[in-house]
Amino acid sequence: MLVPQVIDAVDLPVIAAGGIVDGRGLAGALAWGAAGIAMGTRFLLTSDSSVPDNVKAEYLATPANGTVVTTAIDGAPQRVVATDMVRRLEAARLTRFPRAAANALRFRRLTGTPLRALVAEGLRMKRSQDLTWGQVALAANAPMLTRATMVEGRTEVGILPTGQGVGAIDELPSVAELVERILAEASAALDRLCGSGD
Repeated sequence: MLVPQVIDAVDLPVIAAGGIVDGRGLAGALAWGAAGIAMGTRFLLTSDSSVPDNVKAEYLATPANGTVVTTAIDGAPQRVVATDMVRRLEAARLTRFPRAAANALRFRRLTGTPLRALVAEGLRMKRSQDLTWGQVALAANAPMLTRATMVEGRTEVGILPTGQGVGAIDELPSVAELVERILAEASAALDRLCGSGD
């Protein structure tokens, strides 16, 4: 974790994130000097989350080594569950651009974005981020893939963005239960560190 280095480099409160799924992670972040934590995947996997149940089941079935960092989705590296869809995207080097362009046009129709605005945004991205046209099309494609999974529950055509801690999550508590448990675990961990747990 780079939390201590970031804290030393800035004069702002630092929020630790990445791979934190329980109160021990909160205690560790506080021990490093962080002001708090952010837990995306852990809160996504709660009974209160609006993500479809079949998608939550895919996440819960993901082992600790069941993720991959890929650039095949939008040209930028991101961690996702290693699904068949991601493996196909990784393998389909030659057909990636046409597929991405077609999905970008579908996304445009879904959102009502004018074609001119989509092209202008693509040109802006290409210039400002030094992307290839294939990467621009992939970037336009990413919202379509994410929506297909996270909103529509279509895991076979979408992607499952995740953090490294996904393999340590095996149940769906409510948000209230999760927060209460995290605080109790962090308190117990800090008590152990301070020697008051005897």
